[in-house]
Amino acid sequence: MAEVKNAKKVYTLDEIKFNEENKTMAIVSWISIVGIIMLFVEKKDLFVRYIGAQVAILGVASLILPLIPVIGWVVGPFVALIMFITMIIGMVKTSKGQRFDLPLISDLALKLMSAI
Repeated sequence: MAEVKNAKKVYTLDEIKFNEENKTMAIVSWISIVGIIMLFVEKKDLFVRYIGAQVAILGVASLILPLIPVIGWVVGPFVALIMFITMIIGMVKTSKGQRFDLPLISDLALKLMSAI
């Protein structure tokens, strides 16, 4: 008998397209807790899930970074400011129908989407 393997879907940036119908949901997904929820709840709109994955990774990094000695102590106070600026830029770009890829995080976000 043939074995059935559960293959995970591997996403690429080419597949993630802006959907005008979910524009409001995509904009609001830049808020940390909403983005994390959308990552798990939204199954059809890859754009919204991608934003949620980026926000989830950024949120985890912001919790872990201040715990790292020396580097975290120096960068830690700026993490909240960086997250706020990222959220605003992401919301503005999303409202214009553009995808905002965070450097170093976008590849991890694609892998996270595939894992969930």
